Amino acid sequence: MKWLHAAFLVLGVALFAVLLGSVGLETLWQDALRLGWGIVAIVAIEGVADVLRTAAWQRCFAPGHRPNVFALWWPNLAGAAVNFSTPTATLGGEVVRGTLAPAGIPPAEVTSSLAINRLTLSLADATIAAAGAAVILMKAPLGPAGKLGVLAGLGLLLAGTGAFFWLQRTGRMASLLGRRSLVTRLLGAERAAKVREISEDIDQRMEELHRDGAWAVGESVLLQFAARSIGAVQLWMFLVFMGAPSDLATVLITFLVARGIEAVAFFVPASLGVQEGGFMLGLKLAGLEPALGLTFSLALRVEQIVWAAIGFAAYAGVLANRREPPASEAGP
Repeated sequence: MKWLHAAFLVLGVALFAVLLGSVGLETLWQDALRLGWGIVAIVAIEGVADVLRTAAWQRCFAPGHRPNVFALWWPNLAGAAVNFSTPTATLGGEVVRGTLAPAGIPPAEVTSSLAINRLTLSLADATIAAAGAAVILMKAPLGPAGKLGVLAGLGLLLAGTGAFFWLQRTGRMASLLGRRSLVTRLLGAERAAKVREISEDIDQRMEELHRDGAWAVGESVLLQFAARSIGAVQLWMFLVFMGAPSDLATVLITFLVARGIEAVAFFVPASLGVQEGGFMLGLKLAGLEPALGLTFSLALRVEQIVWAAIGFAAYAGVLANRREPPASEAGP
């Protein structure tokens, strides 16, 4: 997996370099000057998206264990920072979120909430990807092979998301791991039995929320979709600051194409090259200069770095707070 991740990272860097060379540094510099302080607004509004994503995660807890949204905000930011900055294929961030989740919630409940949250994000992304694929098929000058490639990528994404949903809905996801004979060989009979017990507990919790809290799961999908849609607002702001056409059709075409491509190519670390190429293609299909797509993507990179720094600060702050001794044990 490490080698595969590294290979996709190299391909992403190569694609980014090609796109950068096609636009040129001078053009990028001129565009950056035109954007000016508008980047502050683009960075700031991402905070709204982070709150929406945190609210989506909160809805994935069972009602009896559902914490306050802002108690989850810092763990969510920390997890997003780890996912963006490290080659962990989004798993590292989930571990961080689970580690920093509010005390008092059973670990199986936290794990269940993270798995359902990942599913609701996948459902929102699959919806956007399907819309983006439709725009590409209608507007892009693709031959039969290109159209087949778009449909194949979308099909794999939808099939994977559907399987993910079915396994959770029927309570079979975690136990796929827990019941494997390999677990017994690796951990021994006693520990393997404990793993099976924990996996069955997680599956039961997921199945119950899907069955009894289907409305909460639906709310999480809508919140994830709303969080993703903040990207369209950022794009609209960027076009306004740049003095480019910013009508609804232009924004929707560009956003759907770019995010659709990014959702299908989720395996590329930090979507490097993919995000840039997606926005360049989206703007070209909308009838604008593709170079603007690279400038906007680089503005988003600044936003991602800023919020990753905030996330790592949150990580350090939560850990430091948990290490502080109780007042009764503290010295003078």
